[in-house]
Amino acid sequence: MGEHRAKEPGLEERFALIEEILDQMENPEVTLDQSFALYKQGIEQIQSANQSLDAIEKEMQVINENGELEEF
Repeated sequence: MGEHRAKEPGLEERFALIEEILDQMENPEVTLDQSFALYKQGIEQIQSANQSLDAIEKEMQVINENGELEEF
């Protein structure tokens, strides 16, 4: 039967997660170790968002009247 996988967050969700991470990092009560862990999580979310944006960019191509792909 079908596998139960966690749904990958969309771009909006990733941007919201990055915003939450930034908010947490601005908290003066966050320790240096916590800041490094948050930084790592933020970088991972940014990399995933960049991969999603690259995939979307590739999909946004239009075939012109000569049958050639053009940037949208």
